[in-house]
Amino acid sequence: MTNSEHTSSLPLEKGQIIPAFALPGTDGMPHGPWDYKQREHLVVIVIRSVTTDAERALIHTFATHYTDFRAEYCAILTLTADAVITNLQAQEQLRLPFPLLADPTGRIIQRYTDWDPATRTVKPCIVLADRYNALYAQWHADNEADLPSVKELLEHLQYMNTLCAL
Repeated sequence: MTNSEHTSSLPLEKGQIIPAFALPGTDGMPHGPWDYKQREHLVVIVIRSVTTDAERALIHTFATHYTDFRAEYCAILTLTADAVITNLQAQEQLRLPFPLLADPTGRIIQRYTDWDPATRTVKPCIVLADRYNALYAQWHADNEADLPSVKELLEHLQYMNTLCAL
C-alpha cells in the first residue's frame, strides 16, 4: 500500500470542532453533528461495516445501552463504509435506535480515522464531542474490542455534564 492509496486523518485536538458532515441514514434523511449542536453531546462511532460479527456486536452494545446515553443528554451516530441498503438491513435486524450513516467512498470517514480506499479498510474509532461539537476525546484502535467500553464513555459523559452544570 502506498501513501497515495492510504489516507490518514489528521488527529483532532481536544476542544477542536469536529468535522461537519451530512450523510444519508437508513431513513433516507441526511444526518450529521450539526443536528445535535447546542442540545446534546455526541458519540460518533466509525466502523468499516455492519456485516462482521465484531462490528455488529459493538453497535448492538451501544443500542442496548442507548437509554443510558440518552439519560446523559447524548446522541449516537455510526458511520460505515457500507451502502445505505446494507445499513438498512442491519438497522432492522439489530433494532438500532440511532442512525447508521452510509459513507461508501470514505470521504467523511477519512476525516475521523485511517481509511484505505483500495481495500476499504477503516481503523475503528469513537469520537466524543460536547454539545457544542467540540472534541472531548477520541479513540482509535486496531479492532473494536480495544475501543473504550460503554461504561467508560458514560463516565466521561457524566463528568461532562457535571462541568456543564457548574
